[in-house]
Amino acid sequence: MTDPDIVVRLRESDGGYFMRQMFTEAVGEIERLRFERDEARREVCELKALNFDRVIRPKDYALLRKWDCFEVKQ
Repeated sequence: MTDPDIVVRLRESDGGYFMRQMFTEAVGEIERLRFERDEARREVCELKALNFDRVIRPKDYALLRKWDCFEVKQ
């Protein structure tokens, strides 16, 4: 049985088909983590905007932090 942790599997890789499969899985994991990160960032922006009594919009707070979490990604 292979280790379910992608980091461990990448470190133990032997190249060829295995590497292509690992890269595909790594890309999927990275995309999932980025999506979750952006969701969390948007939530922070919404809460910060409330703390500022709506003097600042959530998108403006994201700009202050240099986050692109409100950008449409394809």
